[in-house]
Amino acid sequence: MTTSPTAAFLKLAIANSDLTQREIAQQAGLPKPNVLSMMKPGETKVPLNRIPALAKACRVDAVTFIRIAMTEYHPEFWRLLEAEFGANLTEDEEKLVEGRRYLTGHASTRSTFRHQKRSLASIIVELSRLADYFQFEEEKQDDLDRLLDGV
Repeated sequence: MTTSPTAAFLKLAIANSDLTQREIAQQAGLPKPNVLSMMKPGETKVPLNRIPALAKACRVDAVTFIRIAMTEYHPEFWRLLEAEFGANLTEDEEKLVEGRRYLTGHASTRSTFRHQKRSLASIIVELSRLADYFQFEEEKQDDLDRLLDGV
């Protein structure tokens, strides 16, 4: 399981896509589909210049994907960009942050953008862990079904 928020986001985006990994790689202009297999666990960084195409192929928000990658890969540069150009959460991000505040019992007051980014990153990591857990449980059930079919 990865600890990279960018890899976790990509993994979830691919898992929720209607396309195969091969189709996603092709649409994103990647030379081979196995490159995605190296990106999903965080073995290889997701190239920033491919994020818009990957986001489009997986039908996820490119701005969110770029924000996650920049925060992880180039935090100082990202802070500079935020300071100079400002940073706003998308409506969906606001909902996620509010939902997390509700679930954790934190007050629904405005927090810093940095805190909100960390909250979103932790949500993404937790969602990735949940996806891994459910995939594992599904595989266990498939193994049990195969075993019972032989009885």
